[in-house]
Amino acid sequence: MREYQVAIKRTIERPWTTMEPLRLGNVPKGLGTPTFYCTVSYKEEPYLEEEPYLLLCLYGSQSYFADARIWHQWLVAGFGSYIYFLSLEKPSQQIFWNIVYFCTLYPAGEYLLATSIGKVLCFDRDTQLLWCSEEVSMDGVSISSVQDDRILVLDVNPL
Repeated sequence: MREYQVAIKRTIERPWTTMEPLRLGNVPKGLGTPTFYCTVSYKEEPYLEEEPYLLLCLYGSQSYFADARIWHQWLVAGFGSYIYFLSLEKPSQQIFWNIVYFCTLYPAGEYLLATSIGKVLCFDRDTQLLWCSEEVSMDGVSISSVQDDRILVLDVNPL
């Protein structure tokens, strides 16, 4: 069984520079330098070296935050205004949600929580949006923990 590793980076080196990337976001006509890179590697067995699997170039002028996680059968990447769900088996198959201003991803077992500048969103394993909170902040939401059916949120600028 493959074990995947994912990382968000500002720069990349070999072997990533030799790979054909998948480009996401507001891709300029001349391509240019992405705001972030997302690298995905894997190991077939724990004792083997990691192999490069996928390179994402993430473009977005309003992308101060970027996060990516392996969650069940998905590579989930959030940046700019969007959350992208990419199938690990076929990364060109993508589902995306516009959440206005992405902050962070929080895998919580069967559910994936995501925060925006002011809200918390909850997705199921089929990438369906189950619910979206009302505005709980005006300057970013940070989840401190998930306990049963309660989400504890840290916030420095509540409404």
